[in-house]
Amino acid sequence: MTTSSDTGTASGFSDTLKRPLVFDGTASPVKTALFLLICAAWVLPGLVGHDPWKPDEAMAMGVVHAMLENRDVFAWLLPQIAGQPTTEYPPLYYWTASLFAALLGWVLPVHDAARLASGFFMLLTIVHLYKAANKLIDERAGRIAVALLLGSLGLLLRAHEMNPEIAALAGMSIGIYGLTRIRFEPRKGGTTAGIGAAVIALSVGLVHALIVPLAAVVMLALLHDWRNAAFRRGIAYCVASLALGAAIYPMLLLIFGVGSQRLVLDAIVGTPLLDTNLPSLISPTYFLQILPWYALPTLPMAIWLWRKDRRVIGERIELALPLAVFLAALVVLSLAREARDVVGVSLLLPLALAAAHSLDRLPKGVASFVDWFGLVFFGALAAGIWLYWSAALLGTPEAAARAMARAAPGFQMQFSWLPFLIAATLTVVWLYAVAMAHRNNRRAIVNWVAGITLIWVLLNLLGLPAVDHVRSYRQPVGEVAAQLVRQPGCVIGVNIGDPQRAMFDYFAGQRFVAPKSADASSCPWMLMQGTKQNAPDVTAPWTLVWEGARPAERVEQFRLYLRQPTLVASR
Repeated sequence: MTTSSDTGTASGFSDTLKRPLVFDGTASPVKTALFLLICAAWVLPGLVGHDPWKPDEAMAMGVVHAMLENRDVFAWLLPQIAGQPTTEYPPLYYWTASLFAALLGWVLPVHDAARLASGFFMLLTIVHLYKAANKLIDERAGRIAVALLLGSLGLLLRAHEMNPEIAALAGMSIGIYGLTRIRFEPRKGGTTAGIGAAVIALSVGLVHALIVPLAAVVMLALLHDWRNAAFRRGIAYCVASLALGAAIYPMLLLIFGVGSQRLVLDAIVGTPLLDTNLPSLISPTYFLQILPWYALPTLPMAIWLWRKDRRVIGERIELALPLAVFLAALVVLSLAREARDVVGVSLLLPLALAAAHSLDRLPKGVASFVDWFGLVFFGALAAGIWLYWSAALLGTPEAAARAMARAAPGFQMQFSWLPFLIAATLTVVWLYAVAMAHRNNRRAIVNWVAGITLIWVLLNLLGLPAVDHVRSYRQPVGEVAAQLVRQPGCVIGVNIGDPQRAMFDYFAGQRFVAPKSADASSCPWMLMQGTKQNAPDVTAPWTLVWEGARPAERVEQFRLYLRQPTLVASR
């Protein structure tokens, strides 16, 4: 029997859903639910359900696999891939990923459990960016700053990979939150900023971590705050906290006597600063070249704000802090880090803060264009994903079905009710939010981040199995392992890259002998990594017994050779 109170509650909820959504920074149950739904739908998909992909994920999983398989101190303090040390990153992210894998590896595949570390660090990033925006601007800024970060095009794929740069992003968000308090709460603000910098140092190296204290100095200069003794003490606390936190790793290396001095220095400082290939790895203009698309939609908003308020930047910390962090990060990353897009994720945080401050002041025409473009662009992408998924399933339209068959050769799409229902429900929620949102500047960003989140969810729920089919190394590794059963013995590895070595070790426990090592002369097998177009000229005593690659691979090719039995050298 339905009571009047039940009827009233249902009627009240129905009336709430019928009212327009006014994104003005105030809280309501529906807007809070939509915000949490967007955050969860953005963060969670992509963390599980696929094998490690090259290059970064494969290498990270190789390190985590080595830590889980080896209980000795060496493997945990000096990251290694298939028995060979790798000094590209310090071990904080790998420790965290290994902990997730150890705790949840009995529920999930080990690589999926390890990848949850990226979700953990993204959660830290979101929380501290939210707190920083509320502290720096006002209590209406936290959600929109998070939305602007999640809507950044360059972050979407990278935030869901196993990659130490995501731990550095979390450290940067902690550091920025500390900087919002450093002027008048020197101990709390400086210590928090230093802890964030220490997280960066333990994740990607000391050079990247220097962005935080450098940003504090730049902010001090922009605000002309040299006489502020509390500010100076805060910077001192920041530097001291960074030094103490960053010293943890080298102290452990010294205590246990792990690695050579050069390996240890590389791991602490962070490559490519000490790399012999430094000139080819660093491009001073790289991040300036990618930011126009990488930092959409925040970059133009931040530039507009700094240009419009350029005369008062020295008077307002909400303008000076994001600019100081952005300039410090741009200089350090451009001159001392490798030119790779994933390195630039830290640049997105100060841009999101600045854009959150400028959003309500943007000209209505600009906000309307962002709103219109986001709706049309992401709506068209969503329709395309549904079209190609149904074509792969039903075989019609034929052109779309043929395109899917070419993109994922050998893959058979299977219908599953649960992913379909979740994807359909979220599509309806997106349509509801678009239809009910009141037109204003904030709606443009909410629609943008909701659109990019919808695309990400649809790709993962409907297309992830097909993508994993073509990007995973599971198939070629399994085929090679099946061949090696014919004749036990070691395998010489020629030109095998680090990601590929990691995947052979993870999937099949297969490691390779260096071509010039003493053991190479007695190995019956040789695996060579090359290209499809250029087959190597390999002569007797070697015979080609297998060649293959990942499905849809256009460049990379593996070739397996067997030494003729009569010519196998004796030990």
